[in-house]
Amino acid sequence: MKQKNPYVIAIDLDNTIVTGFDNYDAETFEYIKKISNENYIVISTGRPYRSSKYFYDKLGLKTPIVNYNGALVHHPYDSSFSKTMITVDKNDIIKFIEHNKDILVNIFCEIEDEIFVWQFNDFIEPYLHLDGGNLHVGDFKDTLYGNPNGAIVFSIKGSEANLQCYFRKYAPHLRIRFWDCDECVICEVYNPATSKANALTKICEFYNVPLSNLIAIGDGHNDIEMLELAGLGVAMENGHPDLIKIANKVVPSVHKRGVLVFIKEFFRI
Repeated sequence: MKQKNPYVIAIDLDNTIVTGFDNYDAETFEYIKKISNENYIVISTGRPYRSSKYFYDKLGLKTPIVNYNGALVHHPYDSSFSKTMITVDKNDIIKFIEHNKDILVNIFCEIEDEIFVWQFNDFIEPYLHLDGGNLHVGDFKDTLYGNPNGAIVFSIKGSEANLQCYFRKYAPHLRIRFWDCDECVICEVYNPATSKANALTKICEFYNVPLSNLIAIGDGHNDIEMLELAGLGVAMENGHPDLIKIANKVVPSVHKRGVLVFIKEFFRI
């Protein structure tokens, strides 16, 4: 039976439908493509566009895409959808490095496909998604020529309180959140206007779809706002505890193909 009202279905990538940076389940992707015939599938990720385009194309999408957790939102095929570009002041990042070298392991940031890294090494390379990007290595005072979409900070274990204290005191206009990592502390620095929820509000308005018909699926702390916004917020059971608390529905982990389970059950296919 033909579906009456379309949904905007926002799907995170890593640990939601992708594992290990580039592994995905073919059947899950085929079912996402099936429901895209009558709905708007939107990739909503912290990744840059260059490393999410492969999955966007694999799904055959022709919708806007949310990158850098909402700092970059654009429609690759429709220029009538206005591009969103949110940045942080490069001077805030440069000052942060100068004042925190005692705890800093590494840091990188991006201006779309221009990648700026303080020190290049094997550990940080997978995070940079170098394919299609231009790499700049060295002191940000010399290399960072503009305002980036945000920054990813790698610091010594146990430095969370130091980072929180610094940004609270010296850069309260910025926000930080922490990623899971065994080797060190990873902190994302971003503009408070950066939000998957803000991006998806804009996309729903573009398609004239009410927020009650927004389905958001994710696993991370950066997905909390979009799940709170959505009419139906779906969390992966392997997700962040704070995300699971606010989800309307919890599905099996990415390794158990939870998104596929949800699609088959919700759309009865």
